[in-house]
Amino acid sequence: MLSGLKFGRQRLVAGRVTRTGLLLAAVLVSACSSQPQTDAESLPSLGSNGLDIVWRTHIGDGPGSNYSRLQAVAADDVLYAADTSGSVWSLALDSGRTLWQQALEKPVSAGVTLAGEHLFLVTVDGVLHSLTADQGQPVWQAQLSSEAVAAAEVDDERVYVHTIDGRVSAFDRYSGEQRWSYETAMPILSVRGTAAPVVSGELVILGLANGKVIALDRRLGIPRWDVRLATPEGRSELERLVDADGTVVVENQLIYAASYHGKVAAISATGETRWEEDGSSYTSPVLSLGNVYLTLDDSSIRAFDVYGGDPVWTQGSLKGRQLGGVEAYQNNLVVTDSEGFLYLLSQVDGALLARLSLIPNALHVSYPNQSEATRWRQLHGRDFGVRSPLLVTDRGVVVYTNAGDVMLVTAEE
Repeated sequence: MLSGLKFGRQRLVAGRVTRTGLLLAAVLVSACSSQPQTDAESLPSLGSNGLDIVWRTHIGDGPGSNYSRLQAVAADDVLYAADTSGSVWSLALDSGRTLWQQALEKPVSAGVTLAGEHLFLVTVDGVLHSLTADQGQPVWQAQLSSEAVAAAEVDDERVYVHTIDGRVSAFDRYSGEQRWSYETAMPILSVRGTAAPVVSGELVILGLANGKVIALDRRLGIPRWDVRLATPEGRSELERLVDADGTVVVENQLIYAASYHGKVAAISATGETRWEEDGSSYTSPVLSLGNVYLTLDDSSIRAFDVYGGDPVWTQGSLKGRQLGGVEAYQNNLVVTDSEGFLYLLSQVDGALLARLSLIPNALHVSYPNQSEATRWRQLHGRDFGVRSPLLVTDRGVVVYTNAGDVMLVTAEE
């Protein structure tokens, strides 16, 4: 399912979407709601099998039905996360205990990047924030050209942000002064999401809403090469969606990327396509054990050979469950769905190994590290599906649900 849409400036009139744009959005919502749903109970003999929730805590209302893929990060046994209400949290990774909380003036739209002693994130008013990692104190702010929904990338000198108007901008890491900005042409209609930039050597590499992967000079912001993963085809704008919204993966001088209605491909550092295969997706590929793993747009999961791109296996039992991006954990894979389940799969053949419900008991849930007066919370109407990326750490997998619950999940090896 496509989680949301963004409209190019051709469809914006005085800040409002035209009738055509609203119709396209309505069509897409209708198409998404008509997707077949796989009942979790239709997966026989699939218990938790060693999957366990070590701790669970609550950091706000969560994104709910609003589009958000807030990224969390961890380092030195500390977890950093942001809530859409505008709070930034520092948690002990071993227990979920709150170390500090910082409230921003606006809701957070792109969460957290950690670089050295600073955190970077973006609020819905299009402001890039730098905070101290030890206490969450503001360091500087910089105005962007529009909102960002993908996390920033940081190197030794600059912070790179990809905003939903198609711009990629670089800011001084320590002062927030803008160094350069590169603008791409936006299609009339695109999936509401943008790829996070990735720095590799002297290049800033990312996917675009026009179906291309582009490499920019990280010092000058000028394009060095681009590769098309998808070509807009079809009679309607919905059929012509080709966004490359997943963050690229760089390994051994090769760049792995995927596009909606397009291809999954391996590209050299000079822009030469080494291999490509059909694989429509708006998530990021993952590399492990000699394979490239990818969640496709129908919520099947496919493994490709990392060297030649040949399909290795496809797991289609979870089709229609609106899966997020797959992640490698231990020697297996983990993935979550929109109904509040986490799945463990084999990297070797894609077999489903275990399923864990992320939903607390049916009536109430007790949260640790909160006062007796506030720790019991009603669950009615809360969305425990997962839209934010999973975070794999040395202690386990961090999951951030749409209801605002953060938890650490482990699996027996």
